[in-house]
Amino acid sequence: MAESGTQYDLALPEPPRSSGSRLLPRDVLELKALAERQPALAPAAALQIDLVEAVRRIQGRLTTPWIESSAETLNSRLSSGQPLLEFSQIPFDWNDVRLLVRQITDILRRHEVIDAATAVALHSVGRSPALPDVMKGWFELQPGMDIEMLGEVLGWAARPYLQRTAEVLQQRVALDRWSRRVCPVCAAEPEFAVINANGERHLVCGRCHVRWGFTSLACPYCGNDDRATLKSMATPDGIYRVMICSPCGRYIKALDTRKAPRPLLPYVDPIATLPLDAAVMQSLG
Repeated sequence: MAESGTQYDLALPEPPRSSGSRLLPRDVLELKALAERQPALAPAAALQIDLVEAVRRIQGRLTTPWIESSAETLNSRLSSGQPLLEFSQIPFDWNDVRLLVRQITDILRRHEVIDAATAVALHSVGRSPALPDVMKGWFELQPGMDIEMLGEVLGWAARPYLQRTAEVLQQRVALDRWSRRVCPVCAAEPEFAVINANGERHLVCGRCHVRWGFTSLACPYCGNDDRATLKSMATPDGIYRVMICSPCGRYIKALDTRKAPRPLLPYVDPIATLPLDAAVMQSLG
């Protein structure tokens, strides 16, 4: 990977204070601390906290799903390049999914991410008898998300079920044989990455947060491995890095656990690194 040597002076969150908040989930604690230390990120952190808490209320009620596929079948799917999870295997409670669609929409409206007309359209999708079909199309990455933020709303509404099912699948099969550019469980693209103590990169799914190994010398979006067209930037402390691919114009951020004081928190680090996104955009001109 071509190394630009560029570093950006980004203020990064410190470990959260625990006084008076010991019962809060760690990601919520970190987001609150981030908002205190970086007021410019406070609106994004507040939005993320509301979304996380809506999902957690549903997640806390879920039971362990039953997956009929044997370990042999699951391993065979991985070996043939097929992700593990099919839509029919996700144990959606459609009443709760509809509730989440409504709550996520209301959160986005309250934080002024969407306008009133878009909120009405999203509420309509949540009430529609066709919601399972719309969710299936979203899960299978079919085109047709013609309402603003619909994909994001469905992603948050599906997340409790996707994560719980992914946890069960990971107990049945090892993912170390998977090295493709999409998630081995749900086939979604990565949202973030983690560099482990050995310098190896693991991608983090943007939908179910599953992690899998992928070469650090190629773009996880287009597969480009021409080092002359890949460059990187880092924060001064080296905690966060970003790989930028010139051919496809996309980039992925990573937490370097060799420098970080804590493990990756998938709900926190995308918000903590918003200044890094801005730096990348500036560098791309």
